[in-house]
Amino acid sequence: MSYLGSLGWYVAREGMALVTMLTSLDTASPAATLLAASPLSFPSLAAVQTTAVTSPTLLVVPVTAVVLLISLFAVVKRFGHAWATWLYVVAAAVPIGIVAAAMLGVPRPVVVDILGLAVCPVVGAGGFVVDVGRYLWASR
Repeated sequence: MSYLGSLGWYVAREGMALVTMLTSLDTASPAATLLAASPLSFPSLAAVQTTAVTSPTLLVVPVTAVVLLISLFAVVKRFGHAWATWLYVVAAAVPIGIVAAAMLGVPRPVVVDILGLAVCPVVGAGGFVVDVGRYLWASR
């Protein structure tokens, strides 16, 4: 939840260009908009130290993405009994890859940012919670 909250906060403060792009999406032909370069930006690796002091809000998403990955990794390592549970950790690692690519200046299409920053973490963490709930329900 903290990751999604930080992503929403970041998009509301720094990513209004993405929101504008998505609200003007032509539903009859969405490919052009979804494959356009993403307007979301993160500080470059060279600017991270300065950004941490002057505008720490830009580092909220990378920090919470790391926290999400570490927490899922720790829980799956401790309680995971099947190889498939590691797929939740892989899904939680995708946002870190997207943020790292952005910090290195790699251009990404909008659809990659949407899938990598929103869909994969929700499916990974949400699927993990559902899977744990099913296990607990079956073992009561």
